[in-house]
Amino acid sequence: MKVLAAGILSLLLVLHWKHGAGSPLPITPDNATCTTRHPCPSNLMSQIRNQLAQLNSSANALFILYYTAQGEPFPSNVDKLCSPNVTDFPPFHTEGMEKDKLVELYRIIAYLGASVGNITRDQKVLNPNAQNLHNKLSSTADTMRGLLSNVLCRLCNKYHVGHVDVSYGPDTSGKDVFQKKKLGCQLLGKYKQVIAELVQAF
Repeated sequence: MKVLAAGILSLLLVLHWKHGAGSPLPITPDNATCTTRHPCPSNLMSQIRNQLAQLNSSANALFILYYTAQGEPFPSNVDKLCSPNVTDFPPFHTEGMEKDKLVELYRIIAYLGASVGNITRDQKVLNPNAQNLHNKLSSTADTMRGLLSNVLCRLCNKYHVGHVDVSYGPDTSGKDVFQKKKLGCQLLGKYKQVIAELVQAF
């Protein structure tokens, strides 16, 4: 019973993660039965591809909206201030087997989802009136949560994978205003770049 409770709790943490950085979170213990919270739809890979396409189609507009909302010097120095130099970003190998690609996709979306949560939190303080930006960030986070749920379903149902270690990006809570804006811009630049690659891989 302990194992089952731990598995359910871990899954709830993944499906409703709190925004912010943290240590790697196991989805379920190694010895837990692979279970999902809801029944998985039959067309999972189609849904995963559609969610990736949805994220990809809005990523560039979100990136532009973000750096524009930050004000100068961001709009006139996008290449320098928003370059996607994120050193601890999870890797992705396009030539892998479906199972391996799904595990890597899960890690990437978990990382990005937490990052978008941090960015949203910061922007509500730094740009309280940028409602359009807040809405687009929230919508992106919602799509990422749905994508994580579908990827987990596929891994569990087809490959019996009930454990994926994930890591999160840097926490911005102790940084100054400029660094928060810059890190957010770099992360969204990285998101725009990597989501285009993920769409092609699936």
